[in-house]
Amino acid sequence: MTKLCSVTLHLLGSFAIEADVGRAIPISVRGKKPQALLAYLAMRPDYQTRREELATLFWGDNPDMLARHSLRQCLNSVRGDLCAASEILVVDREVIGLRAPLLRVDARAFMALAASARAQDLTQAAVLWRGSFLADLTLDAEEFDAWRGREADRLAAAAAGVFDALCRNAEAGGDGEAAIATAERAVVLDPMREDRQRRALQLLARYRGRDVALTRAKSLIDLLRNELDVAPEPATRSLIDEIKRGAFEPAEPREAQALAVQSLVHPAIGASGTLQPPPIVPALLEPEPVPNPEPLAAASAPAGDHPAPRPFWRTVRPAGLWASLGVLAIAVVGALTFAYGSKSTRLAAVAQWNQGVVVLPFAFDNPERSEDAAFARALTHGLIGYLSRFAGLRVISEPTSEFYRDRPFDPSLIAKLGVRYAVVGHVSSQDNGRRIDVELMDAASRANVWSDNLRRERDDTAPTADDAARGMARMVAIEINNLATLQTRDKPRAELTTRELVARGYWELQRGSTRHNLTTALSWFNEALRRKPRYLWALLAVARVHIIAAMNFIDLDPPPDIAAAERVLNEALREYPNSISALYSLALLQKYRQDYQASLRSLQRCLEINPSYLSAQGQIGDILIRLGQPQKGLEQILQTIRAATPNDPSIGHWYLFAAEAELELGRDREALDWALRADTFMPGSHLAEAWLASIYATVGDKMNAAKYVAALSKAAPQRTRAFLERGRLAPDIGNGGQSLRIFQGLRLALSE
Repeated sequence: MTKLCSVTLHLLGSFAIEADVGRAIPISVRGKKPQALLAYLAMRPDYQTRREELATLFWGDNPDMLARHSLRQCLNSVRGDLCAASEILVVDREVIGLRAPLLRVDARAFMALAASARAQDLTQAAVLWRGSFLADLTLDAEEFDAWRGREADRLAAAAAGVFDALCRNAEAGGDGEAAIATAERAVVLDPMREDRQRRALQLLARYRGRDVALTRAKSLIDLLRNELDVAPEPATRSLIDEIKRGAFEPAEPREAQALAVQSLVHPAIGASGTLQPPPIVPALLEPEPVPNPEPLAAASAPAGDHPAPRPFWRTVRPAGLWASLGVLAIAVVGALTFAYGSKSTRLAAVAQWNQGVVVLPFAFDNPERSEDAAFARALTHGLIGYLSRFAGLRVISEPTSEFYRDRPFDPSLIAKLGVRYAVVGHVSSQDNGRRIDVELMDAASRANVWSDNLRRERDDTAPTADDAARGMARMVAIEINNLATLQTRDKPRAELTTRELVARGYWELQRGSTRHNLTTALSWFNEALRRKPRYLWALLAVARVHIIAAMNFIDLDPPPDIAAAERVLNEALREYPNSISALYSLALLQKYRQDYQASLRSLQRCLEINPSYLSAQGQIGDILIRLGQPQKGLEQILQTIRAATPNDPSIGHWYLFAAEAELELGRDREALDWALRADTFMPGSHLAEAWLASIYATVGDKMNAAKYVAALSKAAPQRTRAFLERGRLAPDIGNGGQSLRIFQGLRLALSE
């Protein structure tokens, strides 16, 4: 029998465990609660605790007898998974524990090293820090999640001290690049800490120059505005003014050390000692056409002997947090989800997100063509900026991305950034235009998980690159979200958290607006509400389903409750006025009720929060049509389609909006072409069937109109009758005072 030498438990970043039996053997511990139980015991001062404490910690909502039974089952599961390493587990009638002599815990080792004053120990501590404590391990167990949050805060405070000390040491030794790298790691712990941001700005100005520092300063200003809706602190503004005046004498950059210090940026050392990307959790980004809700989370509080915490109005980040969703915004790692109505919404620091992505500088064919180089740089810059608007993504900064310009793709270097994904792009010239190829790659395996290409005319570089960057950012965020959600598909429903249940529901909605998809989505949302009846983001999701059903000719059982949806939206927006998910749902509801001016205002606010939110841009085009401005609306819709990638999930809806515009402009044949394209892109869409019936009736093609009416009436008899009844009570009138042709044609088709 193989003799066990030791067991290593990794709790910084993602949970991992390995046994040393002469060689390292990774161990798979199935289930979050068994992992959480081992982590809790490993962090206890004496590595043990009483059975009652564990039962309360993980099953406190259950009766005592059931909680104890669940604990016994969990211990059996742990013992079976540990297999040859099961001797580290100590179980008796009263106490559960771990054998300390056989155990190595990275979090405990980190804290011991962080307390040292020796530079060598601090460097080793920085190597051990591969992410926040149990970054991907959250449970629907309030006691445990609160404990995990406290431990994460304690460890993050120690990490801040380590990085601060290493930064001072590096700067004192004249190693500017190492100082920048460690300052950046301190910033990642809490990007809202302006004192840390100022330290990084000073170092960038001194070692990389004024322009790089000012680019970073602009990103900081945007972050504060989007996340907190505030201006920088006076000290930050003063520093930026000094940088603009050239007050910092640039030092000679140490290029040879640039890549060497990347190991300090964010190492991700796996159980076997090899570099690995952090695991992915349900992304809860906002996949269109149906956006996801945003998370409520607990933030890491500033600690140690750093400046006093910011006042409350600077700790709540309304705008940007809701911006992706609010793409549950691709959920914050380690987030503690609060019940609906909770006022204590301390939001998780950006550092907690494990949906990391780096955008590598876009390559281009001909170095002699300066306009191609400028286009590629503008594309890279725009893509990084727009991806940063999605709250669940951790995006590597542009200065760090620049280190990889003109270097071959190397997974080991990318993995050191602590990201899961890399965006790789190429710009090539074609006749009078450009082709943009972009792919999303798994940073460790080099697997291509998504790719697309766009063609753009060779016109004004900046606006064209900006449009392309918005469309690509949206699709990258959607794909990362999909990958995260798909990784929960094999988990039993009972093991999913409420946040994961909502994510699964939104994934169903993204597959298309059909009765089957909406009904399946509702089953996930209702399961979340069964566990937490006042869970805001599940309530918002149900409201969204009801609005979609009413607008897309989908019969639900029971029928859509628009009044209830409106109450949920109003209550959500009172709590979170910058929630992009609630704002977009409200805009759809206002559009359904023909309150077009109000809908326009809500959609414009969505774009202020996230300019790459193309669904809002497309909806604005349709609202302009209904306000009597079909040509202006069509231009807006065509711009949205041009900005999007060819396979954007919302493109079928934009085709229908274009059909509506062309019909209002009297170009019936063009309207039919757009509607047929939409029907091809969205097979089974009742809205596409309704618009085709309308257009065919308008052009006098009764046979085809009858075909689509039959399909629509059979699939959605309730919504079809509701449409006709609504038209008799309140005709659909545009701002020009005339009934919209798309509705005239549909009533004509249904009446024949």
